[in-house]
Amino acid sequence: PSGVFTSPNFPFQYDSNAQCVWVITAINPNKVIQINFEEFDLEIGYDTLTIGDGGEVGDPKTVLKLVPDVSAWLWRKHVIPLKMKLIFVVLTEIEKESCGDPGTPLYGIREGDGFSNRDVLRFECQFGFELIGEKSIVCQENNQWSANIPICIFPCLSNFTAPMGTVLSPDYPEGYGNNLNCIWTIISDLGSRIHLSFNDFDLESQFDFLAIKDGDSPDSPILGTFTGAEVPSHLTSNSHILRLEFQADHSMSGRGFNITYNSE
Repeated sequence: PSGVFTSPNFPFQYDSNAQCVWVITAINPNKVIQINFEEFDLEIGYDTLTIGDGGEVGDPKTVLKLVPDVSAWLWRKHVIPLKMKLIFVVLTEIEKESCGDPGTPLYGIREGDGFSNRDVLRFECQFGFELIGEKSIVCQENNQWSANIPICIFPCLSNFTAPMGTVLSPDYPEGYGNNLNCIWTIISDLGSRIHLSFNDFDLESQFDFLAIKDGDSPDSPILGTFTGAEVPSHLTSNSHILRLEFQADHSMSGRGFNITYNSE
């Protein structure tokens, strides 16, 4: 069993002078409760979240955590009372002496399927992506993973020599950052041509741009410069090399882009 609860008025601001208490009880007494904080934003220094491990609500001896500002997950015994003002929480029952399933990074690969104490999970990224964070995590005796799972990002500078592949804007589809200057070069066999297919495209119009150039030089002929949210048509190179230059300014951003290519 699992569930979700939020602070009053979520995702809008909670009321002043509010005091809320939730008591979470596992249906199976042999299991414990995992709490996953999806969103968290309290007034630092004044508003707090208290998590207690069973017992009477408000009993200081059962307090697990006093949280002024956190984005983490905790789990403990059969009953967990919480007192909070703003949060979005996902609850799941898990086995005792377990850390629960931490998931797999987007564009990542996970090795291992055990979530019990001392179990190890190892991660790597799909081809073309860079792993940021720990390559392996361990389920500790305190029922917490030794680190958060890593993330897989698409590098801002890269050369592609495979006959087919994908080019993504940084952090696609969550939205790219500001002040970016990314360059990707696609290199195919001499005498071949490269075909681009735009699967998704959303940039800040008139301020963020993607330029496609026919060659590997900054001065190579421009095949197209794109901005805004209109998905460009298919594009084919005249040579065996394409250069993609992406520039984003200091403010706002879009979803980004997803482009696949193949050569022939």
